[in-house]
This record gives sequence, structure tokens and C-alpha cells, in this order.
Amino acid sequence: MRWLPEWARGYDRAWLPVDVMAGLTIWALMVPQALAYAGIAGVPVQNGLYVMPLAAVGYALLGSSIRLFVGPSAGVATLSASTVAVVGSASTGSAEYIALTVALTLMVGVLYIAGGLARMGFVSRFFARPVLDGFIVGLGLYIAIGQLPKVVGIAKPSGDTLAVFVRTVTDIGSWEASTVAVGVIALLSLFALARFTPKLPGVIIVVAVAVLATKVFDLHDHGVAIVGDVPTGFAFVSLSSVTAGDLVDMLPGALAIVIVGLAQSLAIAKSYGTKHHEKVDANREMLGYGAANIGAGALQGFTVTGGPSASATAERVGAKSPPVAFLVSALMTLLTILFLAGLFTDLPEAVLGAIVIWAVSGMIDPSKLTQYWHARSLEFWAALGALLGVILINILPGVAIGVALSFIMLIHTIDHPHIAVLGRSRDGSRFVDLEDDPDATAIPGVLIHRFEAELIFANADLFQDDVLARVHAAQPQPSMVILDFEAIGHVDVTGGEALRSMHDTLDALGVRLIVARAKSNVRGALQRHGIADVLGEDNFAPTVDRALESGALTTR
Repeated sequence: MRWLPEWARGYDRAWLPVDVMAGLTIWALMVPQALAYAGIAGVPVQNGLYVMPLAAVGYALLGSSIRLFVGPSAGVATLSASTVAVVGSASTGSAEYIALTVALTLMVGVLYIAGGLARMGFVSRFFARPVLDGFIVGLGLYIAIGQLPKVVGIAKPSGDTLAVFVRTVTDIGSWEASTVAVGVIALLSLFALARFTPKLPGVIIVVAVAVLATKVFDLHDHGVAIVGDVPTGFAFVSLSSVTAGDLVDMLPGALAIVIVGLAQSLAIAKSYGTKHHEKVDANREMLGYGAANIGAGALQGFTVTGGPSASATAERVGAKSPPVAFLVSALMTLLTILFLAGLFTDLPEAVLGAIVIWAVSGMIDPSKLTQYWHARSLEFWAALGALLGVILINILPGVAIGVALSFIMLIHTIDHPHIAVLGRSRDGSRFVDLEDDPDATAIPGVLIHRFEAELIFANADLFQDDVLARVHAAQPQPSMVILDFEAIGHVDVTGGEALRSMHDTLDALGVRLIVARAKSNVRGALQRHGIADVLGEDNFAPTVDRALESGALTTR
């Protein structure tokens, strides 16, 4: 039994009734959403159901979080559609389009697996949190606006997201009244049920009522578009039409799905891990997401990722072992595919659009942007840039903009580190930033300089220039400079050369240079770069006090 995951080995059968009920609740939530997300991905609605059974099994076996549900989501469905659209001219819903979608899903799974085996969980950091939040808000708006035409019963206008919104709203004369009524009632009902009866499966209730209303009032004859025939069982298409060139064309989109999916899924998994004091391993998560996508692709579904709604549902209904609840929902979905899919034939398309808008409403959280505005303007503009990239250009360029903005933020942070000049605290027990403590006093004749960043090529000149500028500006000129290296965890060759140049300049001025509190790895780097020999062993000190003592300048 060692091959079983830890949650399975320690499972108590007494938990099963609770977990079965939790699984049924998740099934009732996710099946209608899966049908709706299939439309976003551009595949037939039944392919939305195909996503879930093996995706849940794959993640349950290899993932590290026991509380994360991995399945269909509006975000990755949108990324999938944007990626497949790059290849050829296959029309949505066609066999060729489905084949490309399945191939993309399998490719994403392989990339996740390869990344997990190569221990590349760190790629989730390619998206800075403000940029990811801005991208998610933009993605939510992109998806919601894209569903508006379906809710009001018109063909989707061409153009970017802003154009689609303007043309949909201004073309009110073309709205289909019956469809608008169905869509608006469904949307309001979803929000009301979630707000006032959160324990009830609001989505499946709305779907059931909508299907019943369609049959009773012949809504299809009144202009309300319906899903149409949903075949039971699996309908597989051949992947022989997918060429190597198609895979190459889809590779950038697949990488975008991995980066965005990993960042978003890890954020959810880690939030639950923190709450329940459970470890989440990014590399194992990549393996789990890879297995889930390969499972989804094997049954001809589309790409999957960690989802907040089902994860939160398992938490809310008190699942004893969430993986078991997720597997129950997967089993119920399989039974739905085999025996119950036909029940959704009379489901109005407007209701699917309403479900999507309701589902992504949680992504559209402007309070996050205002939080960044109050905290730090750079983070706000980065978040806004990612949002506008999605809205004004498109999804895949928006991902590229997001990654670029994340690197710009990183470079800006490296290039603008906090620099402190230290003095003794009033009680003489420690050294503090003179700007932060007005009662602290500087050491006469000594500049104690603390650079609070890695000392690398991007900021080495800044480091050297700042020290020398303070030496030249001091009256009288200090006789000793102590570099407090406590906050420096890495020094590259360029940083080492800046230190060598600084030493030579200060030596010519008759100023002694001492490095204090350098970590062992930093000392080792300076030794390898030949800088330690230039400074001399006497010019390294374990503490600032010892550095002062070595210069015979200690104040008592």
C-alpha cells in the first residue's frame, strides 16, 4: 500500500458518508460549470464533462495539497481557446478544433510533468503577485464580457474586449427579449442563492429550473437558443490531423497556460496549506497538475487547473477527506457522461453564459488594485498594465505583458534597494538606521553602510557610487568605512569587482574598508573572485563592534 498517497493510507471509513455528500455537492456545482466552460474553450458541451473524471484522479495521486480541486476553469479554458485560435482556421466545435484542443491539453500535461521532475516549481514566481492579480481581474472581465452576447441573444461582435462590450451594449435593438429574460433571471438567481442559501447547490438548481422552464414554456420556440443534443458516452476524435508544426505553434500558449495555471493554483493551494498547517510542494504540484491535464486530455477534455469554487465548497460542507469528495464528484461526472448527459439538451445557452459570468465574478475584485495603489504605486501600475494588456490586446499577449512587468518590477526592486547608514542606539546595545531612530548617534570618523539587497550586476554600480558619494560628502572625511553585509546573500563577479574598485579608491584616499557580518557563502564568493585577498583577512569582522575594535575606534 506504499504506492497510495498519504491521505488514502490514513483514511477512516467512518468519514465516507460525509465525504460522499460533499462529493455530490461538488458534482452539482461543477457539472453545469464544466458545460459552460466548454463553450469558452470552443468545444462541444459534453467535452466539458470529459475533463473531470481522470483529472481528479491524476491530481489526487500525485498532488501535494489535499484541499485543492483541479478541474475545468474559465481562465484556462479561455487560454486554451486563444492558443488553438493561433493554429490554422479550424472552426470551434469541429473535429479538427477538438483534436488541437486535446493535443494542447496533453502538451500542457507533459510540460507540467517535465517541470516537476526538473524541480522547476519556481517558475510560478515569474508572475509577481500584483501582476497576477491584475491579470486575473482582466481575465475575469474578458470572460464576462465575452459571455454578454450569449446572455442577450445576439451573435458575438468582432473586435477586442472593449469593442465587444460597447457593441453589445449599444446594439440593444437586436437583443432577444426572451433570451434576456432567461439570462438575467438566471444570473440574479445564482447570486441570490449564493448569498442567502450558500449551502444549497445553487448552480444545479438554476440549471434544473431552466431546463424545466424550457420544456414547459417551449422557450426554444420563442427564440431562446438551447444547448441541443448532448450525446451520452464518450465521442473520441482522431489526433492524426495534428501536425508537428501545430504543436510548435501552440507551444507559447501551452507555456502561458503552465505559468498562469501554476501561479494561480499554487496561490490557492498555499492559502489552504497555511490555514491548515499543511505543506504544499511546488514541484509535486507540477506533477499533480501534469497528471490532471494528461487525464483530461486522455478523455478528450481541455486544460485544467486548480479551482477556488470547488475547493471552497469542500471546505464549507465539511469534507473529512477532500480528495475522497473530489473522487466522488469525478465518479458522479462519469455516470453523468454515460447515462445523464441528455438531460442538458434543453438547457438555454443564456443560462450557460450566466453561469460563467457568476463564476468569474469573484475574479473581478477591484479592491486588490486599490490596495496596491495605497501600498505602493509601482505595484498598482504593474497590476493595471497586466489588466489592460488582457482587455485591450488579448489573452496571450496579456500573459507576455504580465511576465515582462514582473521582471521590470524585479529589476526595479534590485536597482532601488534600501540603503541604511547605521549609528548606535541610545542605549548603546545595537546599531540602527540613523534615519529611523532620531535618538541614535553616528560613530565619529566612521561610515557604517548597510546595503539591503543582493550585490549583483544590476546594482553593483549603485552600491559603489553610494558609498563613495557619502565618503566624499562627509565633513570631515571618515577614516574608516564599515560595510554591514548582513542583508547581502549573494555577490556575483560584477559585485565583487565593484567592491575591489571601491577598496582601491578608498585606499587612495587613506580610508580603511572593513566588511562586517558577511555570511559564509558570501565570504566564499569573495574568496573565489579574489576580492578577499585584496581586502586582507584583517578587514573582515564577524560583527560591527569587532570591526570598530579592529580600527581602534570603539566608543565606550
